[in-house]
Amino acid sequence: MSPVPVPMRAEDALPVVEPMGSRGRHLLAAALALTGLSAGYLAMHLEPMLGRFDTLTFLLADPAGRMERIKLSILACGGLLSLLALASLISVRLAAAAAGVAMLAAAALSHPLGSQLLSQERGLEESLLYRLRGLADISLVAGLFLLFLAVLPTLLAAEPRKVEGALQRFLESARRIWRSMRPARRRLLLAALVFATAVILGQVVLQDFPNSSDESSYLTQARIFADGRLWVPAPPHPEFFRARSFVMDVEHGRFFAKAFPGWSALLAIFVKLGVPQILNPLLAALTVALFGWLAARLLGPRSEALALSLLAAAPFFLFNAASYFNHPLTLLLVTAFLAAVWRVEETGSARWTAAASAAAAAALTVRPASALLLTGPFVIYLAWRFMTARRGAHLAALVMPLAASVALLAFFNGTLYGSAWRSGYQAYDPGDIQAGLGPGNLMVTAWWLVKLMLWVVPGSLVGIAFLASGRAGERATPRRRILTLAAIAFVLDAVGHLIFQNKGSNEYGPRYYLDGFVYLVLLATAGWQKWLAQRRGEEGERARRGLVLSGAAALALTFGLTLPLLAYHYRDKVAHNRDLYATVRATGLKSALVFLQTGSGRMPPGDLVRNPLDFRTGIVYARDLGQESRRQLQALYPDRPALVYSYDPFRRRSHLELLESGGTR
Repeated sequence: MSPVPVPMRAEDALPVVEPMGSRGRHLLAAALALTGLSAGYLAMHLEPMLGRFDTLTFLLADPAGRMERIKLSILACGGLLSLLALASLISVRLAAAAAGVAMLAAAALSHPLGSQLLSQERGLEESLLYRLRGLADISLVAGLFLLFLAVLPTLLAAEPRKVEGALQRFLESARRIWRSMRPARRRLLLAALVFATAVILGQVVLQDFPNSSDESSYLTQARIFADGRLWVPAPPHPEFFRARSFVMDVEHGRFFAKAFPGWSALLAIFVKLGVPQILNPLLAALTVALFGWLAARLLGPRSEALALSLLAAAPFFLFNAASYFNHPLTLLLVTAFLAAVWRVEETGSARWTAAASAAAAAALTVRPASALLLTGPFVIYLAWRFMTARRGAHLAALVMPLAASVALLAFFNGTLYGSAWRSGYQAYDPGDIQAGLGPGNLMVTAWWLVKLMLWVVPGSLVGIAFLASGRAGERATPRRRILTLAAIAFVLDAVGHLIFQNKGSNEYGPRYYLDGFVYLVLLATAGWQKWLAQRRGEEGERARRGLVLSGAAALALTFGLTLPLLAYHYRDKVAHNRDLYATVRATGLKSALVFLQTGSGRMPPGDLVRNPLDFRTGIVYARDLGQESRRQLQALYPDRPALVYSYDPFRRRSHLELLESGGTR
């Protein structure tokens, strides 16, 4: 990649956005044009896309001609993107400014325009409110950042002013403090800060509430494991207690979660200790400490701070660390795997080979598909290397932990599901995850990528494009091999989830991508490192200034806007999702039978049928299957009052009503 000539006028280019000259403009124009074409394709195939979302299917009836207006709106967005593509060929700065203004306009208009186009007669349904809020948040943060990039050349053309001088002095002071501390100490201090932040988010924003059926199933299975069992007896009349992400094995009288055992087994230890809520924050803290070591060894000590900032400041990382999902454990194990692989590259030791294999093997028991895709390219590379060098001990160290993990999963599957090849997902619903590559898969993945921009530090992932622009024939080094394999692995993971797509995985960002997030951060950091290294003299000084200013703006937006917006959104969402339990708790009842006529907030009844392991102690929740069926279940619980719960997603209010002994109101 040839450096941009020096000197450069501010109005000619945008240093942070357009460091690759004409090729950068052409790539940006192509991306914008492709996005515009995708918008046109979506408008032409809107009906099947809407059919994927139960909350939008009412539009298909189209009693008021809204579909045509929506299609015209999408086509207008596609046309705007095409105009931005043309503008970017003239000036990236012009395109950034226009895009920023357009996104701020979208943020301002998303709710009123959405209300006009989407709301039903009774008002805007709750899930649509959340989608519009998400669109507004993405547009607001991205629009402000793009406008900042548009004015950045003007700032760089002038002498540093007071604000920039103060920022430089602050960074110099922070750099001196950072370098004066021992690496292990500063990593542990940052890890402690991440731990505290995740705990606060978990308790204050997410309210220590499993905000999805997956989180609930992990926690319930952990309670089952902590009780020394693999399952609990299925309750009488199991049709009342069927829950999402759980297997109700009526034939054998068993009830258990559908998930793989690794995460729940570890969580069971903390359930036993009475503190399950601190496990994911602890795992996130360990990931930060280990990742700091890895970044320093792989990219050099000078890049460690940047890499840690991109990881630890990302809301994507922090919110998942505050949850009960199994992604933080997968991320830690993938990080440990990569660190061990790097040590194999450095030392050639069979012990580090065994450590890498053990980390991959542990990840297989948590999220097998992600673990296989994210570690597979490295395992194949190491196996090929050991076989060609005829290192039998190293090959055995690589294979044995993985083989043991596969055997453990086979035993677990055989015990619970009757076959080593049958998983809990197949037992739960054979049609739950199906392969496909239609427009729906592509559009959902495109939306994930858009949302990913909100969940990371703005502009951070642009570094990946810089890394990919290297000269052909560059000498192969261990670092380059590791980064290349990391890129291949993450692409495989993304393609895997593109093909096996569903509507989920969109809580706390596109969370399936979190499993390999350290790969993205390393690649982005290496790209920014490479971009700076290719600039010398006046251009290099301007590039450093631009990176400092844009980085400060990105972090300010992250902590001043993105995190507060996400905190508001999820605190509100969780409050309504857990309305059922809050409403029942407000009655003061210690024992009751509660029939769920509807879900609560955005959670359907199947997400909320969360019960004690004996299905009897305290409050018992059941699906409402009608008046006649209620009597059958009430007869099994004669010692407690029965109530019916319902929730109106338009008015966002709930109603709890006491039933008479006969099951009538």
